[in-house]
Amino acid sequence: MLQLTQLIATLLRAGATVDELAYRKSLEARAPASVKALANDLACYADFCARMPGLGLPAAAPRIVAYLEDCEARGLKPASVERRLASLAAVHGLLDVPSPTRASVVRDGLRGFRRRVTVIQRQAGPLRFGEGIGAVPAGGFTLSVLLQACPPDLAGLRDAALLSLAYDSGTRVSEQVRVDCEHIAPAEDGSAVLTIPGSKTDQEGQGAFAWLSPDTMRRVRAWQEAAGVVSGPLFRRIHVVRTKAREATPITALPAPPGYVWRLPAGIQSEAAAQPVPATSTLMVGETELTPTAVRLIIKRTARRAAKEHLVMLAGAELDAAIAALSTHSLRVGLTQDLFASGEDAGPIAQALRWTSTSTALRYGRKLAPASNATARMLRRVRG
Repeated sequence: MLQLTQLIATLLRAGATVDELAYRKSLEARAPASVKALANDLACYADFCARMPGLGLPAAAPRIVAYLEDCEARGLKPASVERRLASLAAVHGLLDVPSPTRASVVRDGLRGFRRRVTVIQRQAGPLRFGEGIGAVPAGGFTLSVLLQACPPDLAGLRDAALLSLAYDSGTRVSEQVRVDCEHIAPAEDGSAVLTIPGSKTDQEGQGAFAWLSPDTMRRVRAWQEAAGVVSGPLFRRIHVVRTKAREATPITALPAPPGYVWRLPAGIQSEAAAQPVPATSTLMVGETELTPTAVRLIIKRTARRAAKEHLVMLAGAELDAAIAALSTHSLRVGLTQDLFASGEDAGPIAQALRWTSTSTALRYGRKLAPASNATARMLRRVRG
């Protein structure tokens, strides 16, 4: 919030005033991540204003068009520029002034920008479950491969439980790291219901629910038992406490009291000197939850381990590209594609993954949706 406030103060014209109460209440209505995104996007516009003289805020439509051209010259993608324009509109709303981003010249400028560049938005590499779901098989990295690559040690048990729960629930990474033990309600058949207290599309905190499979619950229980985690954050940081190796110090090297001389039985001195203290590594489960960055590293690290164990047929540049495409959103994309592959429609998928519209579900599953749409179902009946 401080960064955003400082940027706005820098861009405002001299003598301009802001209704502090309305401004504060507007920010309180937004999630912290949304405020941070506003600040990051506004920093891009502030950099443009530092290079282009003129009034920063409130902005005029011609200045926004010039900002569009600057973004295009710097190689930004249309989706990124659209988000920055949306943030500028939100900032003007915070200032209670009309937004220039709605002007027809700005909309025309954005359309021209999109026509001149590739408009296909890059999507996170999907982590589908594996073989056996739907008519369209999964290839490359899958959830099953990553689970197989998780070692049976403390970190491996945590990572397997995290990956399995993230796929079943279709949660965003911000929701995964906030899962508490108390959010999981086990059922008699071995499954469970996960309570999701709040999310990106649930700013009022009404909560949502997701079903967890018995396999996921077995992995969660294995992690809890090994880590001794019974309450609070479920997925926690693991600290490694290391001690250096030391050579043994002979007993005769210890200082003797004044007037005394150490008299040791034969063999004790040499025995003590011959027993060095080895280096040790002890794993300790912390009290704090994982960060989104840690989750991303877990996914990429596990994928790299799967490749070393020859669980995927990828190598060289193809392997590097596949790992680079993986992100914290990959399991959510993979679940969406598996749902399309199993014949589900966009409406139920959007509802299950807590989207406010079907457009995002269709975008995530655009490669698989044709295999399960009305035409595909009819053609399978009449043309085999």
